[in-house]
Amino acid sequence: MKRHAVALVGLFAWLGVAVSAPLSLSPDARATKFVVAVATSDLRSAREGGRHAFSYAPDETEATLSSAISQWLTQGDRRGLRLALADQETIFAFHWAATQMPARSLCFIDIDSDECQQELGYWLARVRNGDSRFIAAYRRAQMRLGLPPIITQKGQAM
Repeated sequence: MKRHAVALVGLFAWLGVAVSAPLSLSPDARATKFVVAVATSDLRSAREGGRHAFSYAPDETEATLSSAISQWLTQGDRRGLRLALADQETIFAFHWAATQMPARSLCFIDIDSDECQQELGYWLARVRNGDSRFIAAYRRAQMRLGLPPIITQKGQAM
């Protein structure tokens, strides 16, 4: 697995994912597919003893993780989601970043590419710096997804 650092709120995730998303998908569907691919790749890395960004239940599988994330993001159903709140916030940030990318983004085809890493890094930096669009999206999704209050750079809950 190639190593790629993706900064998010001081967190580096080493990922190797190839995601193919048809252009006909809505931005939310494309983003959900992208996030599922990122998380399942991270789970594989964790199971192989490699670097990983998220913490998983010992019996988590790619199938249960994929289903849980999809159900959570599309329907707000948290019953199968066993990720820590901080991991859920990170998943949401990746999802939001993916919704901001154009449909033809290389990230939906090859996350290993330098171009994708630059584009993803750009959007995750926007998250880290409190982009008003991210804050608004987080607030809209907060109750439905059960996300904790968002903390600003000044340490204040919003």
